Amino acid sequence: MGEDNGEDEVLDNFAFCPTCDEEIGHMILRSKERGKGVDHLVQCAVCNGVHTIELRPPKATDVRFTLSEGADSRQTLIEVDIDEQFAIGDEFEYEDAVWEIKRLEMPNATSSNQVTANEVKMVWATRCDLVTVRLTFTDGEYSFSDKIICNPDQEFKCGSIYVHDGERWRIRALHSGQGRTLHGSMKAGTIRRIFLHLPPNVEEAIEKRIRERGRWRGQEFEGREEHQQKVREANIRRKFSKKEE
Repeated sequence: MGEDNGEDEVLDNFAFCPTCDEEIGHMILRSKERGKGVDHLVQCAVCNGVHTIELRPPKATDVRFTLSEGADSRQTLIEVDIDEQFAIGDEFEYEDAVWEIKRLEMPNATSSNQVTANEVKMVWATRCDLVTVRLTFTDGEYSFSDKIICNPDQEFKCGSIYVHDGERWRIRALHSGQGRTLHGSMKAGTIRRIFLHLPPNVEEAIEKRIRERGRWRGQEFEGREEHQQKVREANIRRKFSKKEE
């Protein structure tokens, strides 16, 4: 058992041996912290030579980021390791939020799919754990705006009722940034703005339903008697026309 543990320890610590001139398993004899790094005194498993391996963290550098939450964007400097690799689609945590890299801008204004921290000019990232959705409320001639933060997969549907600050509103339209639609649904992650109107009250709903159904027998509307008289006269003319035929 003791021999197996020793062999595992050697095999787990491969390093370059200056005597053997290749990567060889080493035994760590002693370790000592040096600032943010550490020095390991190691012994080669092949030639038994002893030498020191110095491990130091990479230098840090400030990278400029453009962080977007919905329609809001801001620029900031984030300190990262100088050899940090960035790639499109990578996610990272910053200020208690999760962000996804959307674009890597190079110094010559081109874009790259993968780049190191010391090469990139600007990293463009979008918040992906939560999104900000802007709302526009309309009540007659009065309008006001607000915004909500929600899950990007939350779905909003035209015509549905949405409760905001305890008041019921009907979603009139959804805007994705590419255009506005009065039908269908969208996920919050694709919505630029939601337009909402106050739904009609009971009296308004009844009046609207009557208008939509049109003029039918028994409905009260202005000019009802004149309309009925015209219908009767038209029926009489049709009867006489049939008799003459």
